[in-house]
Amino acid sequence: MFYTMTVTSVLSGLLLLLMLPVYGQLVGAKKLQEAEEQSSRLRGLWKLHVGASRLKGKGSSSSPVNEVAKQLLLYCRAGIGYHLQILPNGSVGGVHRPTPYCWLKMFAVRRGVVGIRGLKSGLYLCMSGQGLTYGEEQFSDNCLFKESVEENHYTTYSSLSHPGNYLAISHRGQLRRGSSVGPNQSCAHFLPRRI
Repeated sequence: MFYTMTVTSVLSGLLLLLMLPVYGQLVGAKKLQEAEEQSSRLRGLWKLHVGASRLKGKGSSSSPVNEVAKQLLLYCRAGIGYHLQILPNGSVGGVHRPTPYCWLKMFAVRRGVVGIRGLKSGLYLCMSGQGLTYGEEQFSDNCLFKESVEENHYTTYSSLSHPGNYLAISHRGQLRRGSSVGPNQSCAHFLPRRI
């Protein structure tokens, strides 16, 4: 009996030794496939980098605003109706009759998320954690807004970095603190107007 157990264990060990190179080839093939996939991902990233550097050479900037951006006025239905404007000193407000500072460029960062930049002032529209809206030269996370179309077909813009803060203009044309406004209030309802 001992002899049969020894022969069986020796035979199974021998079989294992014979199968080891085949197993090694299978594992090696899997590692080779993973290495090829990583290589193709790196090639894809390299092509994107080369394409972006070629575009930079043609005069495009590293700014997120590109040729696809829409030029528009943002009309708020609060009070007598106001257009959002971004002034060169960074202040933001509303005026009844559009001025050159009311012209804005809106660009999509991803689906449902936009950035807004004043054409004349060159400043990005941003919102702080306290709900204060201001213009800033450098694009940052505070400059991202979630764009939502409401049931009445007006659009609301809420801060992506600080949820619950809405872009809003009072009935006197002054900015309202974003944390004190809800999406159902008329002061937060805007119409993007392309003229």
